Amino acid sequence: MARVAITGAMILDGTGSDPIPEQTILWETGVISWIGPDSDAILEHTLVIPADGGTVLPGLIDSHVHISLAPTLTGIYDIAEEPIERSLIRAAHGAGLLLRAGITTARDAGSREGVAIDVAAAQRDGDLAGARILAAGRGLTPPGGHGQAMGIEVRGAGEVAEAVRFEHGRGADFIKLFPTGGVLGAGTHGFDVVMTLDEMTAAVETAHELDIHVAAHIHGPEGIDMALDAGVDTIEHGTGATREQSERMVEDGVAMVPTLVPLVALRQRELDLPRDLMKRANEVADVQSESVATAIEVGVRVLPGTDAGTPFNPPGGLVQEMELLTDLGMSNNDVVVAATSAAADTFDWDDVGVLEIGNVADLLLVDENPLDNLGTLSWPATIVQDGVVI
Repeated sequence: MARVAITGAMILDGTGSDPIPEQTILWETGVISWIGPDSDAILEHTLVIPADGGTVLPGLIDSHVHISLAPTLTGIYDIAEEPIERSLIRAAHGAGLLLRAGITTARDAGSREGVAIDVAAAQRDGDLAGARILAAGRGLTPPGGHGQAMGIEVRGAGEVAEAVRFEHGRGADFIKLFPTGGVLGAGTHGFDVVMTLDEMTAAVETAHELDIHVAAHIHGPEGIDMALDAGVDTIEHGTGATREQSERMVEDGVAMVPTLVPLVALRQRELDLPRDLMKRANEVADVQSESVATAIEVGVRVLPGTDAGTPFNPPGGLVQEMELLTDLGMSNNDVVVAATSAAADTFDWDDVGVLEIGNVADLLLVDENPLDNLGTLSWPATIVQDGVVI
């Protein structure tokens, strides 16, 4: 693999440090090997990409996607009826869409029959050009619960523990739980708690024995309390979290992935959608902004995740999610850190998310400084993943 360098760049390393101008970043064999002033760079036998004053930062991380879902109103149900090959092809295509949007890594929070695990393996082995995927495989849900089309139905602590071991054995990187209903769920109210504390605790204890983390889909304060009591690692959505619950998340080191984009996407189509769906969506949206703003205020680690694959929300909308988080109190610098080093740290990726020597060469070159204009991230001039210029 060739030596490649970007010269004349503003370096934004993803840690929250001030950007440094007039820098060169060099990588070879897919790994960053040098970062420093342009004047000190040794560029013999190197392919040089001039930044012309643009900014280089780590590749972005979307902390919550569903690459096997079709982003249509009924996509979450339709996948149960389609050939599994179609779900796999869609998942592979979704990984490619993410990468072309500058999202070099993503966390898939549940896929039909665990096809995201196969996509992750194909990308890792070099058979697929797409975002690096951390895959949950099938989510765990009670009979008739939310997410059943991309999950495995379980009842009782014993079945839950067995399912965790099975998903881990087939390659799941983490475990996804559906302890409450959902906005799109048929038959369950979004705030209904549908798993027991014993079941959730069994999932967490078993997963932690296997050294993998647990993400819990949660709407409503009752579900949040149970998730925290069970010891989950991340709370997905977290609708209605109180100040006290947010303070407990800080104390327990639990991250929140609010997924704001799907609610915006639904509200933009409100006149065309069923009233019962919009009633559920508005119930969530009415409290979500306040709870996320409070979480940010008290210092919860809030990570941007798009829930891509939900209605009218295709893969690639991470910058919009980041902008929505700044509307609720995060600074541009905060949200860039959240989409790079903080996400990598939360999910135990040791070699991505920060521009430093020895890390994987996942990076973006954008025209402007994202600390001044987040929108520049929507149009990266250059995308690099594993040292390969896309």
